[in-house]
Amino acid sequence: MQNILITGANRGIGFELTRQLLKDDSHIFATCREPERADALSELARKFDDRVTVLQLDVNDEASIGAAVKAVTTKTDALDLLINNAGIGGDEGGRIMGQLTAAEVSHVITTNAVAPLILTQACCSLLKQSDNPRVVMISSGLGSLQRADGRSYAYRMSKAAMNMAARVLAFDSVMTGITTVTMNPGWVQTDMGGPNAALKPEESGDALRALINRLTPADNGNFFQYDGSELPW
Repeated sequence: MQNILITGANRGIGFELTRQLLKDDSHIFATCREPERADALSELARKFDDRVTVLQLDVNDEASIGAAVKAVTTKTDALDLLINNAGIGGDEGGRIMGQLTAAEVSHVITTNAVAPLILTQACCSLLKQSDNPRVVMISSGLGSLQRADGRSYAYRMSKAAMNMAARVLAFDSVMTGITTVTMNPGWVQTDMGGPNAALKPEESGDALRALINRLTPADNGNFFQYDGSELPW
C-alpha cells in the first residue's frame, strides 16, 4: 500500500485526487485548514475509515506543517507520494494593474509557491524511505512564461515560482532518488475555475491519477499537462 499526502484535499482538484487515488492500493493523508468544515472529505473518510486520515494543515504555518508531518510519522515511516495541491487565486489586490497591493501579491506567492517548498522539505526524510518517492506540484498553464498575456499577476507569478521550485528540487542532491514534477490539471469546474471551465473535476482527476501512476525517474523535473503532454516553462 502506498502512502500519499495531499494538501487542500477538502475541495476541488485536491478532493477529486483523493477520490481517484483511493481506486489504487493507497492510504491517503488528506489535509486541509479546517477539517471540521470539510463535510465531503469527512464523509469520504468515514466511508474509507481505514484508508483516509484527515489532518489539519495550514500550509502557511510552519508549526502546523510540523504537526501534520509528525502525525503522519505515527502511522508510517515512509511517504510514497506528496501532492502539493493547496492554493489560492487571490483577490483584486493581486490581479489588476492599478489595484495591486504588495500584501495580496505576497500572500498568493507565499501560499502557492513558498508553502509547497517548505512542506516538501519537511517531508523529505519520509519520502527518502519510499521505494518509489514522488513529489507532484499542482501548478497551472498560467505559470508558463510563454502564456503571460495580462492580468492575474499574483497567481501567474506564484505558479511560475512554484514551477521553478519544482525544477530546482528535481536536481537538488538532497532530493536524489525522489521524482519531482509539476502538473497542470487544466481548466476545471471548481470554485477557482468556475462553472464554464472546460473540464469536470472527475475528468481532470482521472487523467492526473493515470499520469501520476506512470511517473518514472526519467520524468524528473518535467512540467506536464494533465493529458501527459509536456508544457513549456
